[in-house]
Amino acid sequence: MVGTNPETSDGSSLSPTVDDPDLDNWEMFDESTEKFLLSTDDDALTLIDLLGFLDEVKVPDSLRKRTKAWGNRLQAERKKMAKKFNSAKDRLKEIRNGLRRRGNEVTRKLEEHSTRTARRIITGDSNKRVRDYVKEPPVVRMIDCVSFTLGVILLVSAEFMTLRFPHFFWIFYVITAWAMIITRCILWWGGIFKYFLFDFCYFVNAVCSLVVLFFPNNTVLNQVCFVWANGPVVLAMVTWRNSLVFHSLEKVTTLYIHATPSILTLCIRWYSKGPSPMCEGGDEGACSLSLWNWWVMSFSGYLLWQVLQLMLTEVLGGEEIQKKGLQTSCRWISTHPRMPVHFLSLKLARSLGIMGKDEKFNYKTWKTKIIFVTFQAGYTFFTMLPCKVLFESFWAHLVYLFILYVYCVWNGARYYIHIFAERYTLQFIAKDDNIKVVEPPPAVIPNPDSTCKGT
Repeated sequence: MVGTNPETSDGSSLSPTVDDPDLDNWEMFDESTEKFLLSTDDDALTLIDLLGFLDEVKVPDSLRKRTKAWGNRLQAERKKMAKKFNSAKDRLKEIRNGLRRRGNEVTRKLEEHSTRTARRIITGDSNKRVRDYVKEPPVVRMIDCVSFTLGVILLVSAEFMTLRFPHFFWIFYVITAWAMIITRCILWWGGIFKYFLFDFCYFVNAVCSLVVLFFPNNTVLNQVCFVWANGPVVLAMVTWRNSLVFHSLEKVTTLYIHATPSILTLCIRWYSKGPSPMCEGGDEGACSLSLWNWWVMSFSGYLLWQVLQLMLTEVLGGEEIQKKGLQTSCRWISTHPRMPVHFLSLKLARSLGIMGKDEKFNYKTWKTKIIFVTFQAGYTFFTMLPCKVLFESFWAHLVYLFILYVYCVWNGARYYIHIFAERYTLQFIAKDDNIKVVEPPPAVIPNPDSTCKGT
């Protein structure tokens, strides 16, 4: 094919002729050039390839100029299209941002309107916050009266269900315990104590509820719940000096969260209708708490909670805790020297040489955090020791819980006689005389000796 002169259908030549003025600038194609031009592959020849080819091969100047002009026009059109596209993109972005701003503004106005409406319904004044309203003396008195009434009803109802229908106590437990936990979440979530809602006692209540609802016949989970409920959780009533104070929603809720899991496991272990789900194979005669479930499974579950709690308070919520000054178990205990846990852990750390003779806890340091985590793990370990005897002896279990509940009742009696009578009266006298009251009503802010911190 080299050296030939291809013709069109009408006989005209496609190659330069003798009369062509650009003939002197034309060089014959070699074989590789011809194969390149005659290639039928769709991707063989592009505009960039053609321009590069024109740079390497000598072609007529008119064709070269015309081709470059086409390339420049294509580049210019591409830039125009890109400019229009970017302009449209920016315009769409502005529209989106404008819609988002308007949506946020509408949402804010709706929230503000709903808040003011709720305030007007509850307090009678759309500008008065509910938190301030519930601190007023008449409202505090009303809340205390309602709490006292509900506390007594709750106690009598729990006693009735335990004695008359122990095999249905789990239904009563799930309804009442979670009603109180949800109420506490509502009261605490917007304040500085919301991270206490992730303490071990709430974790245990959640697991116990899941087990009785979805895994009622799982022996391993039932035995683990027995160890947790009758070990670290119920003994927290002594550790944190819980008291049965009927008028205080705060104290009643704390006591209920600590006490009812042990009553639940008591009913499941000793009063089940049919074989107890805590016994392997339902054999009551050979029912025992296995070493695996007693220590390995129970303590592993505790460690799982501890890891999750540290991730929540130190990683996910660490920035929020620092910025807003929110409380955590470690922070609360380390800043209250009069608490038994603070005193014992500090004394133990100093005796072991971990802390200096005059060194104090600093909740911001990992040293203090590790000390409290270790101390709590030790507390959990030792409080799990009596669970073997409690599991295998009905009377030991009954007397054990009876002593703990009497302790809480005694604390409540001491509170009413020695503390409440004078404090309650002075609280309203001080407010009527416009004197600043340091300690708020117990129904609003948790008492450091009665909350569920660290358990």
